[in-house]
Amino acid sequence: MKVLLPVKNNSTGKNKIAEGFHNIDYVCIWDSDSETKEWISAKEISETPGGLNSGLVKNEIYSIISMNVTPMVLQMFNRNGINVLKAQSFDVAQNIRLFRLNQLKKFTDQESRLVISCDRSSCSSCNSTCN
Repeated sequence: MKVLLPVKNNSTGKNKIAEGFHNIDYVCIWDSDSETKEWISAKEISETPGGLNSGLVKNEIYSIISMNVTPMVLQMFNRNGINVLKAQSFDVAQNIRLFRLNQLKKFTDQESRLVISCDRSSCSSCNSTCN
């Protein structure tokens, strides 16, 4: 099984999960069968955000671990059988370990709404990345 994790970059930040899917340039793909990690450009999966779904399916990626996901993206992935799991930290290896132990929870519609509905005047009250 292949799992996609959006990452900050492909050098010093390759082991740090990005805060979400917005404007990501790189992803880590972990293959649980071969126990390997591969860092690739997000454009290798899809040139456009609208093609991401079909790119994931084409590459047999049916699980994503992310810090945040918007409601529209979550619905799109869910309709196509792609699970979006909530990262527990920014560390790629730790989240892979938790995935193996089945300890990551699926994003709910309500959690995905927190990404876009927070009050920017009180950003310290939530963990969204709306700034």
